[in-house]
Parts: sequence; structure tokens; C-alpha cells
Amino acid sequence: MSEIFFTTLSSNALALVQVLLIALAGAVLVRKQIFKSSDVKGLTLIVINVLLPSMIFSKIVQSLDPQKFPLWWILPLVGIGLIVIGVIFALLFFVNDISAKKSLFPIASMQNAGYLALPLGQAIYPEQFDLYALYTFLIIMGLNPILWSVGKFLNTGGLIPEFSWKQFITPPFIANVLGIVFVLTGIHHFIPKIIFNAVELTGTATVPIANFILGAVLGGISLKVWPTFSDAIRVLGVKFLVIPLVTVMAMCYFQVKDSNPLMSNVILIQAVSPPAIGILIQIKNYGGDPQKSGSLILISYAACILIIPLWMAIWSVI
Repeated sequence: MSEIFFTTLSSNALALVQVLLIALAGAVLVRKQIFKSSDVKGLTLIVINVLLPSMIFSKIVQSLDPQKFPLWWILPLVGIGLIVIGVIFALLFFVNDISAKKSLFPIASMQNAGYLALPLGQAIYPEQFDLYALYTFLIIMGLNPILWSVGKFLNTGGLIPEFSWKQFITPPFIANVLGIVFVLTGIHHFIPKIIFNAVELTGTATVPIANFILGAVLGGISLKVWPTFSDAIRVLGVKFLVIPLVTVMAMCYFQVKDSNPLMSNVILIQAVSPPAIGILIQIKNYGGDPQKSGSLILISYAACILIIPLWMAIWSVI
């Protein structure tokens, strides 16, 4: 058992370091002002509007088989459930100052479902990456609409008084829905191979560029002001202890690992992933406190270097 634990711990740690080295390159280029914020914004728009939707559509069409995986619809609910767990416990942890601290709730509850999870999965599960990506995108389908509506409202300090359906209809969400509709109706069989190959090829650029953007966004965070110890310990407690612990207990109860080991690993990686980079993007575009949120997010990414491999190692021996 101990051999499995330490083997999993070391292999996942090496994979995570490999992923973060690319992110580090992006951070250094931004800190040295070789790569400017306008460049980061342009790359982010390309990923969100072109590359990521292409990858989502191609992986769903290629890998989703409703006959072999009839319960696929559970994964979007898992994405929603992870956020709900985080928000509930954030409310409990910050019960005495909810109004003043509500901008910290998304950091505690909304994970980096793609920009970190995808390159990490490609490093750990290269032979199963198509299926890994499918599970990831189905989870993102449930998570993203909440991140870009409720999450945006909270982490901007409640500065946006009303919601719009446009907040839910993002290009990645549309790609998710189209991919699933094409598979369920059988339309995907009629897609010309040359067109599908072009879409798939476009999507292959997503992982390295998204990983670079992750580092570039983190590299733009100021290091002058840091959160209070109380705020940091409560946010990190929800993000890296409570959410993965509840997730592990739920997966043990439903015996997810026995029925689908890869899917259980994907869910755990999502549960223990650091905060979504979209939080910083929202604050920069819509208002909020970039210093407080940015420093907490930076601490979270530093902590995840140890915590993600540790949880994966614990899960390997349960």
C-alpha cells in the first residue's frame, strides 16, 4: 500500500511540475513585460472562442458513447455539486462576515476546470486523454454557466445587479451542447472527415496555449499586498480540504472508483484544483478587488503543487 501511495505521489507531483514549468514561462514573460496584458487578453479570446470549443466538440463527438456510458449526464451535475459544496462551506466558514467576504466565495468554491486540469491530465494519462478530456468537458458544462453568472456577481463584490442569459451561453458551452446533440441524434456520423479533422487539429493547440495563459495571468498578479491569515486559511480549508474530502466520501459511497477508475480520478482532480483563472479575468473586466483575490489565488496555486499529488496518492490507496 505504501509503495502505491508514494509511487502515485511522485508521479503526479512530477506531472504537475512539468505542467507548471510551461505556466512559469508565461509568468516570467509577463513579469519581464515581454508579453503584455493585451497579448494575454488576445490569446485568452482565441482559446475561449476558437481553440477550446473546437477541442470540446471533437472530443465529445469522438469519445462519447451513450450506450457504453449512459450516465454521462451525471458529470455536469457533479460540476454543479462541487460548487454547491464549496459555497455552502464558505458560508459556514465566513458566517460572521458574509457580506464583506462574499468576493472570496468563488475562490473557495470554483475550480480551474480546464486550464490546469487538461494539461495535467495529458501529462498523467496520455493514453487515455481523449476519455479524460470528455469527462472534464462534461463537468465543465455544469460549472461554467455558474462561474460566469453567480461567480461573476460574487467576485466582483456584487457590483453587477442583474443577470442575462448571455452569461450562460459561452462558446465552450455551445460546443458542449452541440457535441452532445450531434452524438445523441447520430448527426456526427455525417460530418465530413476533412471537416472533423480540421476541427480536431484546431483543438490540439488548446492545452499548451491554455497552460501558457495560466502562467501569464498568474504572472500579472501584484505581490505587494497579501490576504489576512484568517481569510487565507478559511479559503484554502474549503478549497483543498472540505471539497475533496466530501467528494472522496461521496465517491466511496457510490463506488465510483470500482465502476470507472479514470472518471473517479478526473472528479477528484476537479475537486482539488485551485481557483478558476476566469475569476481574475472577470475582476479585471467587471470590477472587484484584484489585489485581494489575486494574492489568494496565487497562494492557492502554490499550495496545489503539494496538495493535488497528496490527494491523488491518498485516493490511490483507498
